[in-house]
Amino acid sequence: MAGRIPEYFIDDLVSRTDIVDVVSSVVKLKKSGQNWHGLCPFHNEKTPSFTVSQDKQFYHCFGCGAHGNAVGFLMEHDQLTFVEAIEELAKQQGMDVPREENARQAQQRKIQQKSLEVMELASQFYIRHLQDPANASAAQNYIHHRGLNPDTVQKFGIGYAPDAWDGLKNYLNSKSVNEQEQINFGLLVKKEDSGRSYDRFRDRIMFPIRDWRGKVIAFGGRVLGDAKPKYLNSPETALFQKGKELYGLYEARTSGSLERLLVVEGYMDVVALAQAGIHYAVATLGTSATSDHMERLFKLVPEVVFCFDGDSAGIKAAERALDNVLPYMTDGRQARFLFLPQGEDPDSLIGKVGKNLFEQRIVRAAPLSEYLFWHLGQGLDLQQPEARAQLKQKAIPLLQRIPAGLLRSLLIQKLAETVGISTEHLMPMLDQTAHSPTVDYHYHESIAPEDDYRHQTDYTDQSGTSHTAQYVHKLLVWLIRKPDILSQLESREQETLNTLIEENLADSHAFLLKKVAEYLNSVPEASTQSILAHWYGTPEGEQLGRLATEDILIPADTLASEFTAWLHALEHKRAEHNNARRLDELMSKSRSGQTLTRSEKEELVMLLQARHPAKGE
Repeated sequence: MAGRIPEYFIDDLVSRTDIVDVVSSVVKLKKSGQNWHGLCPFHNEKTPSFTVSQDKQFYHCFGCGAHGNAVGFLMEHDQLTFVEAIEELAKQQGMDVPREENARQAQQRKIQQKSLEVMELASQFYIRHLQDPANASAAQNYIHHRGLNPDTVQKFGIGYAPDAWDGLKNYLNSKSVNEQEQINFGLLVKKEDSGRSYDRFRDRIMFPIRDWRGKVIAFGGRVLGDAKPKYLNSPETALFQKGKELYGLYEARTSGSLERLLVVEGYMDVVALAQAGIHYAVATLGTSATSDHMERLFKLVPEVVFCFDGDSAGIKAAERALDNVLPYMTDGRQARFLFLPQGEDPDSLIGKVGKNLFEQRIVRAAPLSEYLFWHLGQGLDLQQPEARAQLKQKAIPLLQRIPAGLLRSLLIQKLAETVGISTEHLMPMLDQTAHSPTVDYHYHESIAPEDDYRHQTDYTDQSGTSHTAQYVHKLLVWLIRKPDILSQLESREQETLNTLIEENLADSHAFLLKKVAEYLNSVPEASTQSILAHWYGTPEGEQLGRLATEDILIPADTLASEFTAWLHALEHKRAEHNNARRLDELMSKSRSGQTLTRSEKEELVMLLQARHPAKGE
């Protein structure tokens, strides 16, 4: 695992980045006043509600609520992790990403970089050999027979592994890549008996498997003759885990905006569909669609269509896909199941019917609800009570896997109607199995007891709004927008701020103010962008993002003085409150007949004078 990216680098990187440049690469923006406007890339709309502020370096959609900074935009739009987004921005700025890493991490990063370089060398080796008419005529004839044009071959980086035991091995040796490295990267196979190694891929059409950046991380090879296996994939390595990667995903992401993804089973299916104009197909790599696949797919699109051959193997693959997709079916997502005619696969069928008719099949594919009940009802005569009872028993474990929401409620209702019982009768059965605990990321405001000092200092106006909450909210917004305020505070002002925080930790803004203040104390040079980047993808990050987009009605150059003025006002209010409370205590003691000490009497006189000052004072 690579080391941590230093905070100073993130801060410097985002300060060099103009969010307008980042967003305008995918959204057509038009200047209007101080801001830029365009159609939101995160939901379908006809009237622009997407705004980019060059001043605040933020984007916000008034239609769907999407918002964030340049790092956040790359994470949301391109579905990158935080580290990947930082790497992408650095690449755009021509900067190398430094790492705070120990010797082991540095060694791992060096090996990973070397493996990427070697895989790219192998890819270019295969591409060149496909272009060699003297030695690749059979491969070229195969490509021509499958109807692939040069543009498609180039787009997918398709190549040819020559029919030789050591072609790639010798080439990589000449590039200072030793045999053990080639074995580790999955390019060579070592014989156990003799210890000799040879090329893993021989006399095969080669399909490079790329990661999100377009880097080659593995290969799939399709045999030209009748040898077995028909398709051969790279073994799993430090770069490549087949249960996480999808062939063609990089090409689909870079082909334009995506509304859905079509999951097929083979390399040629993806390539043939793309050539026909269906650029949103991806393929699993010798495995059924896994949970990792589901997570990656639904991060990119709200609709996933699983496409299977109509044979028994296709039916079984669909069952596995159904089981894995259920936990990801939150409201707003859609899964469909498309079964092709017997003897057809996407590659063959698209060649017969063309893009339009094939896409009609995709649009008409069975929704999850329809396929689910068809699957559950196989072999059951639902006219019989016993069969309906069996259906219920088979359905309950599957419905329990679906997240709570409208879809789950509707499926429960459909099950109840199908088996002829009420939902009220069905619900207890669904609740019998304990679900995995979920983390509640929402802050809960609590009311302190009457004698709790935090409750007593919670000043409210006639509308019931807490004055303390107003203070905290304002101070937090200003600190996010101008982080260097904190380093300018005097010790007494800092103490007032800390007291304010500690007395109101039940309030979510105070809790967040404490976190931000702690972060700024450890990283005094941090900017707004690095604050947001630090918490991006967390509940705190969501809240900070909303606060950072709030309008402030005072000039930026007076924020620091306003911040301290509010702290002084708060200190004055606290003193007034403490005096009032102490006055009440002394008055109550006196009224109850208890004798006040001399010092208490003097204190009482001073407090009364402070509340009712003499005229002219």
